[in-house]
Amino acid sequence: MVKGSKNIILVDDHQIIIDGLKSLLNQMKGIKVTGAYTNPKDALFHIEKRKVDLVLTDLSMPGMDGLQFTELVKERNKAIKVVALTMHDDVKTIKKMIDLGADGYILKNTDYSVLQVAIERVLNNQEYYEAKVVEAIINKFKPSVEVNGKRIALSKREVDILELIADGLTTDQIAKKLFISKHTVNSHRRNLNVKLGVSRPAELVSKAKELSLI
Repeated sequence: MVKGSKNIILVDDHQIIIDGLKSLLNQMKGIKVTGAYTNPKDALFHIEKRKVDLVLTDLSMPGMDGLQFTELVKERNKAIKVVALTMHDDVKTIKKMIDLGADGYILKNTDYSVLQVAIERVLNNQEYYEAKVVEAIINKFKPSVEVNGKRIALSKREVDILELIADGLTTDQIAKKLFISKHTVNSHRRNLNVKLGVSRPAELVSKAKELSLI
């Protein structure tokens, strides 16, 4: 149950989705959809002029994506809740949204009941991440992939180092960034090479991308 009366605006570049969401959300007690926009810039103008409690936004939109939009919303007013409603279930996008201050993250193929619960919880000052999103985050810390017919699991530290290698950092730079010794970094490098069946950094990065580890 939402406490008091709350104003929500919708942002999605597909009008049919906006129309459907507006119809559903206006049936919730204590909820009023006061704006619905296919252009995030129009939504920002609304936020500057009128009271908004929660923004429900897509991520893939032309001109300004949901990440940029969320950042601008939070810059203007941190009190405004932001919930992503998207098809993107990759961990990097989820993490970016969380880092930008998003209060919730749900997928477009979810049931309406889940969306309703998410909105209620966020408006009651809680965070809400759909079960599939939580699972994706958890799996990030110990992802499992199949290499040459064998199931291989990577530790969080191995994933951290893998991402830094992909960013072009040297062993010395990785050691300083993670506050570990060069020997430890090299040990992790060797383990990664063995697990992924490669021998050179370029092959390691290529294989990691192929397996969606980074």
